[in-house]
Amino acid sequence: MILKNIKANQKDRGFTIVELLVVIVVIGILAAITIVSYTGITTRAKQSQAQSNANSVMQVVSAYTADSSTNGGGNGAYTGTLANITSYTATKLPSSIVLALQTAGTPSNSDDANHIYYLNKSTTGACITYWDPQANSVGKLYVGDATANTPATPTCT
Repeated sequence: MILKNIKANQKDRGFTIVELLVVIVVIGILAAITIVSYTGITTRAKQSQAQSNANSVMQVVSAYTADSSTNGGGNGAYTGTLANITSYTATKLPSSIVLALQTAGTPSNSDDANHIYYLNKSTTGACITYWDPQANSVGKLYVGDATANTPATPTCT
């Protein structure tokens, strides 16, 4: 009788292989959902950082153009050279943004959020472009006087 009870107790212990496989599949599904969600969050964060950096550069370039103490600025014209703009922005922006400020080229998916491209379009405005990872394309901002620009609707194309 004692032997019978021991065998009965052993039979009730542990999990079957099917139960273990079900648990592993559920954990795998939850992990996949988490990874997809995390990827979306980081992409949106990178996009937000790139837009924020471009907006910061846009504000500093506007201030540079209006500041009468700058070399090439202060007359309301977007005629400053990159060297003048970079030296002006050195105290106004994080160094990572200033060092990546460029005058020509097109942002690509190899650029991070600190790579901001600046290009004078005319004396009344300039384009600031950056890589937008969420849209997987170039983000563009126009800074300047839209009414004085020809055509009336400024573009960064």
